[in-house]
Amino acid sequence: MKKMKVFISIDLEGISGLVQWDSADRQIERELITAEANAAIAGAFDGGATDVLVTEAHGNMRNILPEKIDHRASFISGQPKPKNHMSGIDSSFRAALLIGYHSKAGTLNGVMAHTFTGSIFSLKFNDMELGEIGTDAAIAGHYDVPVVMVTGDKAACLEARELLGEVETVSVKEGISRSSAKCTAPPSARRLIREGAKRAIASLSASSNQKPFKIKSPVRTEITFTDPSYADCVSNMPFVERIDGRKIAFKAPDMIQSFELFNSIQFLAGVVR
Repeated sequence: MKKMKVFISIDLEGISGLVQWDSADRQIERELITAEANAAIAGAFDGGATDVLVTEAHGNMRNILPEKIDHRASFISGQPKPKNHMSGIDSSFRAALLIGYHSKAGTLNGVMAHTFTGSIFSLKFNDMELGEIGTDAAIAGHYDVPVVMVTGDKAACLEARELLGEVETVSVKEGISRSSAKCTAPPSARRLIREGAKRAIASLSASSNQKPFKIKSPVRTEITFTDPSYADCVSNMPFVERIDGRKIAFKAPDMIQSFELFNSIQFLAGVVR
């Protein structure tokens, strides 16, 4: 049997039933994240996957309940880790799924919409503004791996289709504001995710439209921070160009090196309070 490796990245803000960041809901968050990860894993295997790797993409990246994850999958937990949300991705994978994702910072009615951290207002690669969906799809694309499914709120699904074209999407809630939404009941959301993952993976061999999302090399990265103090913190690095009070830019040979520099910068900027 020919191997079909599937990569899954699981975030929090696009999980059904979650509408605000609240430490009091920590155990509930972990239960809901693990359940949606399992729905995607099951759907991938239903569709023909032979190997599934799940990597965590939220907060401390220790959200999955290890004893409750589908035993057929392996998973990467904790941070820091190379490629952040996409740790473990390489050219051996046939497809990637982005589960529980959210729209980029500033999106109208995007539930908990943001771009990586609260310090980032806008992120551009070669003048294309991307949130986490686009950035993570471009990391996968560097390895010629297409993102074939995105789940989250309605705004995230719209963003995914605008960027990636004919990608399978599952909307599990519709934003009323940044911190409220009309939600699909979690059991129904999981059923839809499993069905969507099965369709996405089963259609891989038949479809010619599922192409990797690529950023052309070399890559110029532009970061607009929410506060000038963040830009002040990193602007004296020799490779950084200061554009204005909140904006910096730098160049890198390819998407992976560009992202790793960005990832380091966002963590360094975060020390400013």
